[in-house]
Amino acid sequence: MEEQNMYSWVVVGASFAALLFGPSINYAVGVFYVALLNEFNEDITLTAWLGALFSCMFALTGPVASLIINVSDCRTCVVMSGAFMMIGFSTSFLVTNMKLLFITYALIAGLGTGLAQTGSSVILGYYFPKKAGLATGISCSGVGLGIFIHPPLVQYLLESYGFHGTFLIAGGITFHVCVAGMLMRPTQFERRKQHTAVTTQSRWTMCGDICRLYSVLSNVSFLFFLLSLLCFSIAVSTEYLFLPDFFIKQGSTFQEGAFVISVSGIGSTASRVLVGLALSDERIESATVYSSLHGIMAGFTLILPFLQTSPYLRILYGLILGLYTGGAWVLVTTLTLEILGVGDFAAGLGVGLFSCGTGYLIGPPIAGALLQASGYYHSVFIFAVAMFFAATLLGFLSTMTRRPLTGDTRLDMTSPISQGNTPSCGKKSFGATKENGRNSKSVL
Repeated sequence: MEEQNMYSWVVVGASFAALLFGPSINYAVGVFYVALLNEFNEDITLTAWLGALFSCMFALTGPVASLIINVSDCRTCVVMSGAFMMIGFSTSFLVTNMKLLFITYALIAGLGTGLAQTGSSVILGYYFPKKAGLATGISCSGVGLGIFIHPPLVQYLLESYGFHGTFLIAGGITFHVCVAGMLMRPTQFERRKQHTAVTTQSRWTMCGDICRLYSVLSNVSFLFFLLSLLCFSIAVSTEYLFLPDFFIKQGSTFQEGAFVISVSGIGSTASRVLVGLALSDERIESATVYSSLHGIMAGFTLILPFLQTSPYLRILYGLILGLYTGGAWVLVTTLTLEILGVGDFAAGLGVGLFSCGTGYLIGPPIAGALLQASGYYHSVFIFAVAMFFAATLLGFLSTMTRRPLTGDTRLDMTSPISQGNTPSCGKKSFGATKENGRNSKSVL
């Protein structure tokens, strides 16, 4: 194995660490939600909006992260993310009015999680242009491990250091993302892209970005995929935000409610690795796995009333939740790469994550409004079931309308834009290789 390919796995490890220390803290939002209710005694809907805004930012800021990556590189994006998270969480230590947390906790720290998520995912597409499944599965298992670690860790910190002390320590933990980001050495493609940004007139660079965005949004299959991601994110954000409080109201202790989310991290880690391994088998279709996971999760959520009667059944549901939602995040990266090709990958992933972020933003408030209107907690999970089924249907529609990749949608390191020439908005000039990615040498 050549040195550059060996270093590819160093980048996988760095991506794993960045996702472990950064974006995976989103999955402790349910623990933070209960703590916020106890600390500030604010309206349920307002508190849900705060949790929803923070948890959606890891994805909603995808286009911002893509812009940073296109102008600079993934390493810069991830290092910036660690700084934003440290500043956001640390300043939340000083806040005594919950409304100010919308700025420090939700926006600043949330922006950091988004930059880390996108940068850590895009770098894998550049290092593994043909078979990103296994690398993405290993990397995304960092989020699964984070789901297992962060909820009980946050719960322990809340009990030991209080609400404000927990934010200060969280700032120190997330700052470790900067170390992981420094290991993400830019690929040759990124270095040439930076050179192009310097030597090409800004109006032509903007023209190229607009053309690339148009290419992404004019793909019907990808539009169905975006809608599927929206529904999936609405369902998942609703589950993770309301599940601890739901089980507490059914008789669980606060620690047991947090532990259910922690157990989901075990399932999520296993799911991400298993899906990554499955994608290395060419006989397994990524799109089929993606839609099937959502359909199965809808079925289990539908029978949740029968699983709330015992602590062991509640823990089992947490494990199932991780198993059938964790692997879907691996497929977000691989399906974007399969539908759009490497050339449009960064822009497409940014738009895809924005769709996820929108779901995380609107899902919990809608569920909270349903809960207040009906006074029936099961209505929240019936809503989640409907969203999981919609994600399944839209996923199959995306598969049915997918068109084969043409040369214009594939990456070519010898294309005019790679050599510093100006792109034309009249036609695509983003490369045309006969085989997608050909070999990792063409990217490194």
